[in-house]
This record gives sequence, C-alpha cells and structure tokens, in this order.
Amino acid sequence: MEKGRWPLALVIVLLSLIITAYVAMAHVVFVYRATITVKPVSSPITVIPGQCPCGCSSWSQTLTGFSTTITAYTLGTTSGYVLTTPLVKFNATVSGTLTMSLSSSSSVVSDYVNGTQIYPSPGSFSLSAGSYLMIQRLNLSSPVTSTLTLSGQYSYTYTPGVSFLYSFSETINPPSANVMNLLNGQQAFYVPHVYQGDVSGSPTNSYPVYYGPSTASISYWGPVSPSINQPVLELVPAQGTSAGAMFWNETYSKGSVTITVIGTFSSGTSHPADGFEIYLFLTPTKWGISSTYNWSIPYKSTPAWRGGSYPSPIEGDVILPQSSMPYIVVQWDPYWQIGYSRSNTTGQWNVWIVTNPKGNNPSVSPSPSPNLGSSYAGWDGIGTGAFKPNPGDYICVTVTYNPSTNTLSGVAYDLNTGQSASFTVNLGNNYTPPGSRSYVFGIAGNTGGAYANWAVVYVNYQG
Repeated sequence: MEKGRWPLALVIVLLSLIITAYVAMAHVVFVYRATITVKPVSSPITVIPGQCPCGCSSWSQTLTGFSTTITAYTLGTTSGYVLTTPLVKFNATVSGTLTMSLSSSSSVVSDYVNGTQIYPSPGSFSLSAGSYLMIQRLNLSSPVTSTLTLSGQYSYTYTPGVSFLYSFSETINPPSANVMNLLNGQQAFYVPHVYQGDVSGSPTNSYPVYYGPSTASISYWGPVSPSINQPVLELVPAQGTSAGAMFWNETYSKGSVTITVIGTFSSGTSHPADGFEIYLFLTPTKWGISSTYNWSIPYKSTPAWRGGSYPSPIEGDVILPQSSMPYIVVQWDPYWQIGYSRSNTTGQWNVWIVTNPKGNNPSVSPSPSPNLGSSYAGWDGIGTGAFKPNPGDYICVTVTYNPSTNTLSGVAYDLNTGQSASFTVNLGNNYTPPGSRSYVFGIAGNTGGAYANWAVVYVNYQG
C-alpha cells in the first residue's frame, strides 16, 4: 500500500461506522411521566332564588349570572323616577370584592346597589362570607309605561388575580291597578270611592286629602325632600288620635281575595304609629258609594267607643263603619314590638271580626283574645317579624282571604330595606265565608299617642 493513502474499501467502511454512530445518537429518546389532576372550581358567589313577598320583584339564577323581574313601584321626583326594590340575593362562600356595572341605557340616570353607585360608572364593595340581599335604587329619566329591559355585568374577586365574571338582566314592568294608581306619572282612580275622617272620635272632612304633583312636594314630602313630587292620597295627617279611610265597591264571586296597598309616610314620631287597615266584606245599608256620602258614613271609632285601648291595647283611632253583616278588619301596626310589646304577642298585626249593624254600637270577636286575655278581643299582636319603617320608605301591605280554608294571611314589606312582618290566622267559627254578591272594601291609616302622616300611592283588588 502506498504510503499516505487508504484503500477505498477501508474508507467506505470507516465512513459507514461514523454515520451509523450518528444515526444511533439521533434515535435516543428520553421519556418522562407526569400526572395532572383537574378539579372543578365552584363559584365563590351564587344566587339564592327568591322574591319579595308583595310581588315587587323576583329573581333566579341563569347559566351566566341571574335575571330579575321587577314591578315599577316608582317615586316621582323633579329629576326623574326613582325605583327602589330588591334586585337579587347572593350567597358568598368566601370574603371578596363584588364589582357591578349597568350597561348604557338612555332610560337610566343613575343606579345604586346597597348604597354603592354602579351607573354611570362601575362600583365595588367588599363582602364577607354570608348571604346578602341587594337593594337597587334606580333613577329613571321617564316613567315606566311599558316593559323596560336592562342588562349589566358583575364580577367577584376573592384572591389576587382570580375573578369570576357574570352578567345579569332586569325586566321592569309597569304595575297594573284597578282601584287607584299614582305611580309612573299616573293620577288614576279607577272606581267610585268615598272617604271618612275621624279625630278623637268625631267626624272630620279635612282628610283623606289628595296631593297632586304641584302640591305634594310642599304639603307632603317637604320633611323628606322638597325634590319629591310624587302624588299621594294622605289618609291622615301627622297628629295624634286620628284616622282616615277610603271605601269602594267590588263584585265578589266566592274566590280568594287579595288587596295590595303601597303606602308611605314623610313625618311622625320616632316610633311611627298606627299603620294601615284593610277592610273586607262590608255590607252597608245606611251609606253608599256616591259623592253624596263622602265624609258622612255612620261609624263608631275606637276612641269614642271604649277609650282607644279596645279591642287591642295597640291600635290607635280605628274607624268601624256600619254594616248589616259582620266584616273583617286587618291592621298592620308598626308600633307593636317596636314601641310596645307584651308577653304572648309575636308580631305587628291585629285582626278583628266586627259587627255594627246600627253604626253606633259595634262588637268585636273573637272574645276573649286568645293572645292577651279577657280584657281584649280579636287577634292582637300576632304574626312573625317586625320592623320600623323610615320616612319616605315605600311599604307594601298585602292581605289575602281564602274562603276554602277560612284563613287570612298578610305581609307588610319595606321595599327600601327588605324587612317584613307577616301573619296567618284561621278565622274558624268566628266568621262564615261570604256568599257571592256586591261588597264594600276599604283601606285606612290611623294614629294614636304616636303618629305618622300615612298615605297611599297604589291600591289593587284581586278576586
């Protein structure tokens, strides 16, 4: 072999070995094994489906958040119409920050939830673990005369960098009424009606009195805000031992009856009294629903009858009109449990079956009172829950009579705070379910030693 030269065959063999070595290195694979665990993450804030007891709103959870249906019980002001109502109830499992915003709408001036503004700019507030009822105060530029739909977004952040995003919708409907409606720019009385006023047992025609938008701001709403011009029917002024009532006719056909009242007050004592009454199934024979009979109803009021502490120790001045047949009086009196309480009373309601065929000699059953002893008649201080309303709050009072069970039930609900007081009572042998015919129904406001200028803005009869 010539010096310095490699045989061709040897060169080919050496090149083959080198290539094979590189190929072998290229096919070396390193394999690692790992385990990934996926766990579902539950939302830190969830919707508790529910509704306000008087039908002002109802809410439910959706796949993306919640939806709410609202009745437009608005308050008229010089700058728009304010709608204060429960919006939704949340349950937070951990502490965090709730941020809410409302999408742009030409109908909305401003929006607050639990006192925090969420429109026109978003707002945030901190929540601890627990349940929260969110009260919305929505200022609308015009009255709600047809269905209005709004939408918004909210998020919940409970640890830095981790947020849950949601959306919501509001469907706002104008309220329907068949007795009177002073909401949403309305000044409507749908039925003929009569008034009766009383002061310390003597008739007066000074009230009830209607205040329209031009006079309500000064004559009624001044103690709360002169910017409020919401019309009201003031049943009784802010003075002691007084009452004012409104009555109207309905044709009844043996079914359940529900009367709903939206009421308020703007001034009174620190513990306002004595609330609202609802009258069911009067059959007057000495008066009628006609202008001739305004402020001229034969009646006896509780102060003129037995000194104002019978049939209940807490009642104030209550008008008991003439009727050929027994009728029902239901009173929500916030002074119960707030300004006065006694053993065996649990709530803020009085219920009486009244007999007064001559107009000047009433009697009340049941007697003796099952709650308070032989000194009192009827059901006194009954129910569950109690609250003290604030001046300017809208209070929804709803009473239902069910003839199939001869049962009365009712709820008073503060739309501004979500507080409520309710009752249910079986009338038993104390009252016979009425037959089909025309009856007179009524509402009233009254005062005693403590007082408030009780007024109504909405009355509806369903039966």
